[in-house]
Amino acid sequence: MNRKPQIPIILLALFALAAAGILAAAVSPFYLGAVLALIMLGLFIAALASLGKMRRETAAVMDDIFLENKSASAQIMNSISIPALLFDEAGHILWSNEAFRDIYGGRDIKKFIPEMETRLPKQAYPFEYNGKSYLLMSTPVQREHAKARKLVFQYWIDRTEALHYSRLYEEQMPTVALIYVDNYDELNADKQFRRNAVLADVERIVSQFVSSIEGAYCRYENARFFVVFEAKYIQELEKQRFSLLDTVRSIDTGTEQQVTLSIAVGVENRIAASDDSATQALELALGRGGDQAVVKRGTQYAFYGGKRQVATTKQSRVKARLFAKALRQLMQNTDQVFIMGHRYPDMDCVGAALGLMRCAMDVGCKSYLVLDEVNTTIDGAIEAMRQNKLYYDAIRTPEQAAQMMRPGSVLIVVDTQRATSVMDIDLYERAGKTVVIDHHRRAVDSLQNPTLTYLEAGASSACEMVTEVLQYFSEQLRPTSFECSALLAGITMDTKRFAFNTGARTFEAAGYLRKGGADNNLVKLMYQDDMQTFRDRTRVVETALVMEHGIAISTCPADMQNASLIAAQAADALLSIRGIEASFVLADAGTEIMISGRSLGDINVQIILERIGGGGHLTVAGAQLHDTTMDEAVKTLTESIQTYLKEVE
Repeated sequence: MNRKPQIPIILLALFALAAAGILAAAVSPFYLGAVLALIMLGLFIAALASLGKMRRETAAVMDDIFLENKSASAQIMNSISIPALLFDEAGHILWSNEAFRDIYGGRDIKKFIPEMETRLPKQAYPFEYNGKSYLLMSTPVQREHAKARKLVFQYWIDRTEALHYSRLYEEQMPTVALIYVDNYDELNADKQFRRNAVLADVERIVSQFVSSIEGAYCRYENARFFVVFEAKYIQELEKQRFSLLDTVRSIDTGTEQQVTLSIAVGVENRIAASDDSATQALELALGRGGDQAVVKRGTQYAFYGGKRQVATTKQSRVKARLFAKALRQLMQNTDQVFIMGHRYPDMDCVGAALGLMRCAMDVGCKSYLVLDEVNTTIDGAIEAMRQNKLYYDAIRTPEQAAQMMRPGSVLIVVDTQRATSVMDIDLYERAGKTVVIDHHRRAVDSLQNPTLTYLEAGASSACEMVTEVLQYFSEQLRPTSFECSALLAGITMDTKRFAFNTGARTFEAAGYLRKGGADNNLVKLMYQDDMQTFRDRTRVVETALVMEHGIAISTCPADMQNASLIAAQAADALLSIRGIEASFVLADAGTEIMISGRSLGDINVQIILERIGGGGHLTVAGAQLHDTTMDEAVKTLTESIQTYLKEVE
């Protein structure tokens, strides 16, 4: 709009106003001057009105900038096939091209897309309409007048075809799966095992499975399969919860054992990356005891199966022998060893640490137990250590250990492998060489890059594993009566006096310790409770509520001392009550809610607690919930239990 006509109007108005004043004062008679002055004043008012009308017309023309379609740009915008429109803050459509009017012929964008914010629309907004996918691109219109209405120009990009081909690409992406008969060694050790027939049946079932997902497979070694299939079948396999796991159990092995599989699937955007992810997932599945499927997507894992099966106790001791040899070489090349367990350590931690300290002494290496604070479950053992001339000066806090640690020092973590559970993760990261010894199922947040790892999900306790290491560490090594008693106390505690999660190797380890001088009376004293602990545990058991399927849930009062330890004891005690198949006890530890889970075996507490960030064994597991209240923690636990029960029904 040309603004030049405004200039003469303004000048005319100023001249009229000045002339009116002069005439009113100079013309005689007075009334004639007054009349002329009124005429000039009228002209002034008319000029102002004309100027105001001109401004309003200018604003209207600017708002209707595209309506007249007279400019070349307007004609181009109206003829292109990309839907485009211009709307104000209220959502009123001031202009739209033919492509947009074919989609929507109204004048209010808010009626068409109620959820869209018209005052400050997103720069890119996805929108589905009539079977098509659009990306709505918005940009504000720069106006010359500060008071002018704010307008938004928007154009719609049709992404329907692009998304179709993207989904097609993702669905047809080759995906790698690894299938492994995880108990083949145990089956093959049995003379009654029908090896050829079983392997033929396994391959037949795997072949049928691969055909159902239109994939291809290759058998390598005796009982391992490499499978490639399209990613679109993963969702269906997860929906079926990998029924192949159940199908192979029907195979007649000629023994009392069933065939169990570990299945690992890597979901990535490149086949080489998929293979790497599948390999990592298989290691995790085997570390968790096998008999399950693990799907790895990027850094995320999904687990299927493993609901009721207990990790198979390994008969071969080759791993223990090799680990003992490697540990000896590691200790011989250092001058100090630090041994650390999980937070709120128990007798399994302390017993295993004492066994490893004996190994260090055997090679002339100084060893220390890293301990932040003592609790009632290890009071007796720690007091006995301080009275023993071999160990009276062997306990260090994490801060003291950090100051003493040198680049060549070795840090051994026992009875845990999780970064969130270890006593001091900074100390682990500070150590130059690290060793992890644990009997729990492998967790997603396992400690990274240890120098040596000894994980055995089939073992009853860390003390059982260390006892086997002692037997292969050196022929001359002889643990003291006190060390044997501490190791036996750890096994006794974790197996609930040899009632749970015990195998032949558990009793063999106990026999070795008894032969070495383990004192049953000293074992009892090491985890004996005081009267207050007994009373507190009884209070927690009394307040338990029993859900369906015999699942008991209880909580520790907020003012209870050593609540996290009492929670574990109360969970054990609840299983001694008739009709209770599993128990969960929650305790407020100040910064977190701790959960102890126990089971007689039919209910997998590890799966239930793993879903909310915990882990452990089928019969013994735990979890820590941060930034939550006790009521919220109970609700979260209950939902996880209900989900688990639906899956196993």
